[in-house]
Amino acid sequence: MGGLSGDANVARFGDTNGSPRLGVSRETMSEECVKVLLLGEGEEDWSNLALHLEDQGCDCWLAKSTEDALTLLDRQKFHLVLTTKPLLLGNEIVERLEELNCNVFYRYPVGDGYWWLPAMDHGKECLGATALRPREFVGALGQIVREIGATASA
Repeated sequence: MGGLSGDANVARFGDTNGSPRLGVSRETMSEECVKVLLLGEGEEDWSNLALHLEDQGCDCWLAKSTEDALTLLDRQKFHLVLTTKPLLLGNEIVERLEELNCNVFYRYPVGDGYWWLPAMDHGKECLGATALRPREFVGALGQIVREIGATASA
């Protein structure tokens, strides 16, 4: 995976030498598209979900650590953040996501799989919200992306 401005752990998802993945054109990745930050260890953890999001016109970026995520958050506005890393209240990244009015979901390991826990809805904490199984999450994600896209282009 190629880096962004010399940062080896910060890149557009699937970026190889600056080229977008799957033939998505730079025009598709305009300022108006839904920008998604994937926060987790590796691209392989995100490949299926990222492909699904890219098929919906989203621009996906990968950060391997919270420090890398903060670097990206300083460079551009993300509408949606999906993370495999727990975000602790009072942490710098949580404060930044609140400021940016982000939607945030945490992938919580359960047995052999995982559930998606809503952590923020438009920058407001929503701890205690109902967890979603993967199939439910994909459906909800489609609706969230459509709503964000409609708001971003309005």
